[in-house]
Amino acid sequence: MKSPTLQKLHFIYPLFICLALLFPTKAFAAYFFTVDSARIQSALLMYFPLHEYRAAARLTLSEPMVTLKQGASKLQLDIPVVASIPGKNRKRGQAVADVGLYYKPSTGELFLANPIIRAFTMNNISAESREMFHASLSDILIKTLPLVRIHRVREQDLNHSLSMSNMKSMHIEDGRVRVSIGFD
Repeated sequence: MKSPTLQKLHFIYPLFICLALLFPTKAFAAYFFTVDSARIQSALLMYFPLHEYRAAARLTLSEPMVTLKQGASKLQLDIPVVASIPGKNRKRGQAVADVGLYYKPSTGELFLANPIIRAFTMNNISAESREMFHASLSDILIKTLPLVRIHRVREQDLNHSLSMSNMKSMHIEDGRVRVSIGFD
C-alpha cells in the first residue's frame, strides 16, 4: 500500500504537467492594455498644428484624425496640410500616414513611431513640388511623432520590473489599440 504522501505526488505531478503545457510561464508574464482613438487624438493635440519653413513654402500640418482599422498592425493618421507658397495662393492637401508604436521599457511609456506617408494629395502643384512636399512632410513626422506619448504603464501594474519588459504585440481590435507587454 502506498503512503498518503506518495499518493498525493502521483496526483499532483500529472496535474502540474498539464498546467505547464496549457499555460507556459510566459503566459503569466503578459500585461495587456488598450488605448482608444480619443486618447491618441488628445496626445496629438499637444503637438499640432506643426509649422515648418522650407525654401519653397511654409508647411502647416493641422490636427491629424486618428483611424483605427480592425485587425491592422498600425494606426492611420489623416493629416490636413496647407502649403503657403510665396507669390502664389495657399494650397490645401491631405497626407495619410501609417504609424507604429514604440515601447520604452525604462519608463514604461508607449510612443508613436516609424511614420510612413502612404498617400499625399495636393491639387494644382507641379510633380517636383509634390515630391518636395512629400519628403518634407515625411521628415517632419519622423522628427515629431516619436515624441508623442500615448500611454504609460505603471510598474505596479506588472508582475515584473519595467526594465525587463518589452512590447510583445500590438493590434487594433474593436476600435482600440490592444498592446501586450511582457518579458523574455
